[in-house]
Amino acid sequence: MKKSIKLILLVILTGILSVISTMYFVDSSETLSSYTIHEIDSKILSEKRELIVKLPSDYEQNLDKVYSVIYVFGGNTLTYSIAYDTELLARTNHLENVIVVGIPNINQKSRQRNLTPPFMKQDLDEPGSPLGEANIYLDFVQDEVINFIEKTYRTSKKRIAVGHSREGLMVMYSLIYKRNLFQGHIALSPALWRENNLFIDNFKESISTLDTIKSTLFLSMGTKEVNKMKNAFDSIIQFLSTDTINKKVTWNSMYTKGAIHSNNALLSAPIGIETVLKNN
Repeated sequence: MKKSIKLILLVILTGILSVISTMYFVDSSETLSSYTIHEIDSKILSEKRELIVKLPSDYEQNLDKVYSVIYVFGGNTLTYSIAYDTELLARTNHLENVIVVGIPNINQKSRQRNLTPPFMKQDLDEPGSPLGEANIYLDFVQDEVINFIEKTYRTSKKRIAVGHSREGLMVMYSLIYKRNLFQGHIALSPALWRENNLFIDNFKESISTLDTIKSTLFLSMGTKEVNKMKNAFDSIIQFLSTDTINKKVTWNSMYTKGAIHSNNALLSAPIGIETVLKNN
């Protein structure tokens, strides 16, 4: 059920401003002044993990209001960027106010371990690399992160997952492993190409067995990303476009003109968020 995306000037401008503001603020001592940092002592992962929470500007004024939550996987930069995007779009009445929760990685090793599906190698350059543990990580997200956020803040049951690159792969994997955990899935430059498109084969097999997916999926890729990324992206779009699957999944996709891997997420995230929230 693919809907056309209107790339309105405001959303495009928001993406550009987001890139500029993120580059400026992310290293500033003022960056975290309006954010709350929580630490979770995870029993599932056997380690301490940080959460970065940005509340909407009206949170303290509207004490009876509940808010949708956007969970951002990976680096702090995308969390700050999305917090900026959503605040600007809410001020201009293009989005509802939302809570943004960032879940940073500890390091590259934890990123490889946590965000790789359990049927794929964590590190393609390491002989005998162990398989990924994204299934365990999603248990942590459901049972410890979401449980904590929903007990601590006034939230609705509308949850959106956002990830870029390997984090985008994990967002796609959540549709296989915990398909009802999020009501919106935003995968920006997802690393679908790994191991000769192995994820795509598993995704096709899983999604083909379902009746309907009760989530809106948004995918994006930069026009200047490498061919292996774009070819895998085109393959998943071709699958979603088939008559049978198109009836099961509400989805949208876009190529971000001129974008490369490092900036596609910052440019396309506001479009994905607006698309997903308006479809839920």
